[in-house]
Amino acid sequence: MTKWKKITIAAAAIIAVAFLAIWIGGGAIAAHMVTQPRHRTFEDPETLAGKPVENVAITTEDGIQLSAWHVAHAPDRAVIFLAGIGADRRQFNSRAEYYLSTLGFSVLMPDLRGTGKSGGDLISIGWHERKDLAACRAFLRDRGYRHIGAHGISLGAATICYSLKDSGDLAFAVLESSYDTIDNAIFNRVDLYHVPHFLIFPGRLLLHWRMGASAREMQPLAYMPYCTMPTLVMAGDAEGFLKLSETMDLYNRCAASKKRLHIFKDGHHENFLGRYPDEFKNELKSFIAEVEAEWPSVPSG
Repeated sequence: MTKWKKITIAAAAIIAVAFLAIWIGGGAIAAHMVTQPRHRTFEDPETLAGKPVENVAITTEDGIQLSAWHVAHAPDRAVIFLAGIGADRRQFNSRAEYYLSTLGFSVLMPDLRGTGKSGGDLISIGWHERKDLAACRAFLRDRGYRHIGAHGISLGAATICYSLKDSGDLAFAVLESSYDTIDNAIFNRVDLYHVPHFLIFPGRLLLHWRMGASAREMQPLAYMPYCTMPTLVMAGDAEGFLKLSETMDLYNRCAASKKRLHIFKDGHHENFLGRYPDEFKNELKSFIAEVEAEWPSVPSG
């Protein structure tokens, strides 16, 4: 073997090792960035929609302490808000005001694990957050609420989906911009930057390792046959992170006898209430009215 051939082979080996190091190391960094906690502090309001805000602590089955706002209004009905990745309970301030002032609900606004003022050192894109929803439901049951709904955005909507096998007692669910499978959630995002899929395979594997759940488990779509409560699915038709066909699949797989689909024209992965206030409020109000019509009346006196 000639000297130059040896040099060429050595150089190729060095390049291959460097590529593997960058490939795997970059994946590890990406997985860490996605799942790392987003703790932050902020001022607690004294009121929302003119109602006193109660700061409460709720402990999950796996020992995570959640920080939440409870705003009491109606004694028998309440809604739990579940924010998207990177966001905290404040993402729902305007929705909470609408539920309180117009729809007549009490509200519970937790920071999901790893976000805001809640404990936890891992964000699992909805998988372990389902335990947060279970703890919030138990909290409201203990407070005497009979009709408890859940309203989630993105990660928060996926959280509701992952809870469906164990949350048949929910009065209703509102799913805004939920992904259908974790693989599609990942690939849709990297496609926006024209990144070849093979480059993110190490990060994808490490992401599931950190979260303790497989890609097969993390498919909200697979849980929709357990969705028997009235359900409103909302999304935009121009969401880069979520294809319209994926939203349609979620809706079509939903087993609820009462279900609605609302698509915002030219809507992106964004705050629909902020961009389409009248459309959003009208659709939500109509849905809730339909849900409430099925509830037994409370005897007077």
